[in-house]
Amino acid sequence: MHATVALTGASGFIGGVIAQHLRGAGWHVRGLVRSPQQAQKLQDLEIEPVQGSLESPISLLDLVRDCVGVIHCAAAIRGARREDFYATNVMGVSNIIKACLAQSSPPRFALLSSLAAREPSLSPYAWSKHEGELVLAREAGIIEWSIFRPPAVYGPQDRALLPLFKLLRKGIGIQLGPSQAKFSLIHVDDLAKAVLHWLKNGGPPFHTFELDDGFPGGYSWNDVFRLSNPRLRICLHIAPFMLKILGKTNEIFSRIFGYVPLFTAGKVAELLHPNWVCDNTHITQTLGWAPQISLQEGLRRLFTSDRLMASQRD
Repeated sequence: MHATVALTGASGFIGGVIAQHLRGAGWHVRGLVRSPQQAQKLQDLEIEPVQGSLESPISLLDLVRDCVGVIHCAAAIRGARREDFYATNVMGVSNIIKACLAQSSPPRFALLSSLAAREPSLSPYAWSKHEGELVLAREAGIIEWSIFRPPAVYGPQDRALLPLFKLLRKGIGIQLGPSQAKFSLIHVDDLAKAVLHWLKNGGPPFHTFELDDGFPGGYSWNDVFRLSNPRLRICLHIAPFMLKILGKTNEIFSRIFGYVPLFTAGKVAELLHPNWVCDNTHITQTLGWAPQISLQEGLRRLFTSDRLMASQRD
């Protein structure tokens, strides 16, 4: 019987890829899902589903039972207020820690946080990810934990960056931040391999790791445009004041029409922040992991898998 790893967010973009990598490496994966439809999808992928939520102590106990490791990927990414993120990104961490501590042999714990946690004052989302990290450090007790802070993650099934990359393949660049800003990126497969490396090889606990694809000094918007499509025909720079208007307007509309917004004033503040650059030195020295997928290779894989490069392959 293979050792069991518990995974939250197993039906999401990042969690789904991590689940596939775990299965491919021979681990038995148990995933937390909310709906019967999601549970069936996990079963089809040979992943054991546990139907429930981060608010349900019983389902969390079922999830982590006899596990050697827990990978906590589930997160709220939509909302305009701290309350929109608190239940999942803060209390969710606390609840699953309690379930782990109830085990006779508590599992190792990996929290998939965000680079946004580095700047908690920027947005309610960034605040919630920072608070989730603090909860882990404060409440974990004897649990050996590690925190992973990825920058913007892209890959198949990504809904945030994929539309921008699709436009770039058509020769249209949309710049959503200041020209002098620098930021890191990472392909979802590299992120999944970093987590798998942590699970397989261990390493000293109680570390926070920032990680990216290794592009030196971080990308500028021009770097992304050049590497994605050197034959760019149109480049549109959305002015900061316009982004702020759009973010605030979307928040107002969300209250009127009753939806949970993704693009908000807080998200705009994140986009306008000048430095989202990672440094792999710590994770490489501590865990021995290094990225393998450059942006150009990542985009080749992305568009090949999405069949968007059928007529553009070299």
